This record gives sequence, C-alpha cells and structure tokens, in this order.
Amino acid sequence: MKALLFTLLLFGVTSHYFSQTNTIPTSGNVGIGTTAPTTKLQVNGSARIDSMLVVKDSIVVNKTATIKSDLKVVGNSILKNNLKVSGETTLVGTTIIKEGDFKVKSLGDSTLAEDGILLINANGKVKNGGELKSLVYSQSVYPPCKDDAGGNISPGSPIWLNGPNKLYTSHHCTPDVKVGIGQNDPDSKLHITTALNKNTHPLIIDKRIQGTPTPYKLMELDNNGLLYAREIKVNLDAWPDYVFDANYPLMPLSELQTFIQKNNHLPNVPSACEMEEQGINVAKSNVMLMEKVEELTLYLLQMKEQLDTQKQLLQQQQELILQLQQQVKP
Repeated sequence: MKALLFTLLLFGVTSHYFSQTNTIPTSGNVGIGTTAPTTKLQVNGSARIDSMLVVKDSIVVNKTATIKSDLKVVGNSILKNNLKVSGETTLVGTTIIKEGDFKVKSLGDSTLAEDGILLINANGKVKNGGELKSLVYSQSVYPPCKDDAGGNISPGSPIWLNGPNKLYTSHHCTPDVKVGIGQNDPDSKLHITTALNKNTHPLIIDKRIQGTPTPYKLMELDNNGLLYAREIKVNLDAWPDYVFDANYPLMPLSELQTFIQKNNHLPNVPSACEMEEQGINVAKSNVMLMEKVEELTLYLLQMKEQLDTQKQLLQQQQELILQLQQQVKP
C-alpha cells in the first residue's frame, strides 16, 4: 500500500513539474521549455538531433549557425549580408559575380590608383599589381567578325597570357584586340597618344650596349610626325622591270608633252592635290618612281639612237663635202 501511494505521489509531482515546461495545448502547437508555444514546434534551449533533419519548407536562423562537417546546397545560395570565411575556401566550378564589387581586403593600398591591376602568380596566389594599369576591352568597339565558315560572330574577350619576360594576348577572331596607351578608345592595333603640353615622344626604341653610358637609339618618332631610323626595309609585291618588256606601251614623247600640258603631272603619278589629301604610300611611291626612272632610261636610249643616226649621217655629209671640194679645185 505504501509503495502504491509513493508511486502515485511521484507521478503527480513529475506531471506537475513537466506541466510547467512542456505542454500540448488544444491549438496543436508543441512547446519544449515554454508553456505558450506560438508555432507548431517551439524549443526554448538547446536541441540535439542524432539523425537526419528534413525541412520541406524554409528554415530561419536568427543567430549563429555552426556546421562541423560539410554543408551541401543543391539549389541557389543567397546571402543578403556579409559572408566571412576564416579558413581556406575551395570553389569547384565557375564563380560568377553578377552585381556589386569584388574586393580583396588584404591587397588594399590607398596609394595605388583605382585602375590598378590584380595579378595571379604561377602558384595561383593573388598579389598586388603595383603601378600596372588595368587592361580594358570593350566588345561594343568592334563590329561582328567572321568565323571559319564565313558567318558573323561577336568577338569574344581577349585572353591575356604571360611567359618568361612576355605579356601578350590571344584572340579567336579578327579584328583582333586593340591596345591604347594614353588612349582609352584605340582605333588601331597599337594606339599611342602623348600628354598635352609635354615634350614627350610617342615612340622611342633604344638598344643598350654593354659598356656605354647612353643607349643606342634605333628609331624615334617625334611630336611633329617625323620618323628617324637607321634603315627601313619595305616589302614589295612587284618591281617595275615590266617597263623593259618589248611589249611595254611606252608613251611617245609628243603624247607625253601633251599629257603634261593638260594635267600638270606625269602619267600614273598622283596629282599634288591627291598627295596632300590622301598622303603617300612609301612602297607604292618607290615602285612609281622606279617606273618613271626606267621609262626615262628608255627615252634616253631612244634619243641616243637618234643622235647616233644623226652623227653617222653628219659624218657622211662631211666626207661628201670634202670630196666635192677636192673635185672643184683647179
């Protein structure tokens, strides 16, 4: 009997104790550590789940969440606030930043210009590019180009490559990438614009010789457009030796005189107005000049032939005059 009364008393005390913290109200909400749950399940305090937890809808964590093993996200991962990673982070696959800036705080340097470049060395580590400037490419500058089949395609961004003492770019389609120095909208493969009111030369190529204090200047382009060089070689498609062909239509001198009087320049030679407006092609100019030199050579040979004929005729006339003089002598 005493045992029965003790059991009932223990059950009553236990029920009264747990009734202060755990309840299943008629609303259907379950509370653990609270007598007034406001959701289907409300736990005030720590909770431990030794097996899998499946949540078919959203899960909200108002404070810190600690994950001691892997975190796998099958869908999208949206972070509306800061993401801080204290240890090593490995990203497998493509990482795309669609909005906002990507900042590497350890490379922050207030002394650098805003267009400094971010470099990655051969070991895959990011380092500060110092005074190097960013390399800019804009697809809007280039019209569609042709692929191998002749169809129009949009030019892709160039790939900047590096090697031992090299920096170059590769492009899959023409027109190729254009580089500007002092020019943010280049219209050629290399477009150099010098600063205003400064005595700087657009292009200087030096060769340093061991044991000499000053470099040996190979080529220089000054601000007036004059190019100074030791030697310039021009590749040509043809040389005007066709002038010496037997069938070459050499204009007679009488027709040449009429053409010059009418046009005020030689045949196949641009006029002064054309030269001033369009400039002159050095290679074509040399071919044109050589053509005129060879034509002039043919004219001189023609004149020599005429002079030789006249000289021979004059000599014959002189001999005939001497003969007649001897005949008329008394």
